[in-house]
Amino acid sequence: MLRTTNSSKRGRGRFNRLSPFLFPTLMGQELLTMPNGGSDCCGTCWFNRRNRGEKGYRRADDRDVEPFCEIREVAIEDPFWTYCANHPHRRPKRDPIPIGPIMRNDGGEYSGRGYVREVWIQSPDSEEIRQHLLGLLRHLRAYVARDRYPARPGLGEVVVRQLGEFREKRAEKQIRWLSENGPEFLSDVAGEALRQIRGGG
Repeated sequence: MLRTTNSSKRGRGRFNRLSPFLFPTLMGQELLTMPNGGSDCCGTCWFNRRNRGEKGYRRADDRDVEPFCEIREVAIEDPFWTYCANHPHRRPKRDPIPIGPIMRNDGGEYSGRGYVREVWIQSPDSEEIRQHLLGLLRHLRAYVARDRYPARPGLGEVVVRQLGEFREKRAEKQIRWLSENGPEFLSDVAGEALRQIRGGG
């Protein structure tokens, strides 16, 4: 099961293997410990039916509509502690094709490491979803550059990890390049995905 903390000593603006030209917005960006659930949650997402197509907190107190993810068709039990990579912080333009799993806080205590997110519902799988992930992978530089939200996992990590879990052979070449040349936080994920694609994970 994927578990990720939102505070890390790894990948803090270090580019051991990747030119800063390729991922310019990550230079010097701290992977910050979030003081609460983080604003990249279902509670602020425009795909949450309660928000009526809006992003942000304006409809947070509405009670006439239950929280429901319209692109995954899932009732959201705890919207301010539930997350996915389709959130507008990750995809500033509406992207209704599911990207990776739904995650939520694991319910554990806060610590110096920050809170922990774990997979709640795995990604659906279809050729449309796979093609979408492959398209994101091809243009990963541009999409990662727009994903400035500090909580992990970021869009790039979710895309690469999900293609690995799908054992998607069409992604092997690009993921191998990332495993050899990417920043540490992404090359580690790419290495794991590559092993899965090759049948070793």
